[in-house]
Amino acid sequence: MLHVLAGAGEVPIAPQPMLYRSPDCAHREMAGPLLPSRTAIFIEGFARAPLYRVVEGCVATFQTLADGRRQVIDLVGPGRLIGLGAGARNRHSAETLGFTRLHLVAEPLAANDLEAALTETLARSQALAMLLGRKTAPERVASAVLDLADQFGRPARQGKRGAVTFHLYPSRGDLADWLGLTVETVSRCFTRLKKAGLIDVKHNDLVTLLEPGNLARVAAGNHALS
Repeated sequence: MLHVLAGAGEVPIAPQPMLYRSPDCAHREMAGPLLPSRTAIFIEGFARAPLYRVVEGCVATFQTLADGRRQVIDLVGPGRLIGLGAGARNRHSAETLGFTRLHLVAEPLAANDLEAALTETLARSQALAMLLGRKTAPERVASAVLDLADQFGRPARQGKRGAVTFHLYPSRGDLADWLGLTVETVSRCFTRLKKAGLIDVKHNDLVTLLEPGNLARVAAGNHALS
């Protein structure tokens, strides 16, 4: 495992051979090993990285200012692509949040697949612009919970029928950098959503949506938390 200095600590860098095993380039996508949390996949400003598809786990894409401030652009779950874009250099960085497996996309995407991926990227960018520019803190956190539940959710084993649960890959700091909030504000919003009976949080990383309809109304600004 390679390392580079980033801020106050070291960030592990996965060299290209670690990201996939198969040498057979006839396969359109080549399966890779399970990468540990906080493994850097590619870094902003460096030579352009290949295109990868997330198979399992979660990847954060982000840009960083010279003083270390960071804006998380997206949290990417299974089935989605990272590394889309143009130019000779990466326009953002990407790192794993939790154990993650990637597929290297070895051939150019078909036109319809590329269009779908770019359309999704544009839609998510527009949603993030609205979130950062106009939504209140509770609306931002509710929107994030719904987004993550959509990407990582599964039926809850216990509790209310129809409830959805998911593993919260991002830390409170990751969420703060995504939502343009402080860590303390993110934590307070989670507490308010829990007290309102909209979500349940166990062990700080297992979230269950108890009232997804009302949570969606909070995210849309149609329901204020008490």
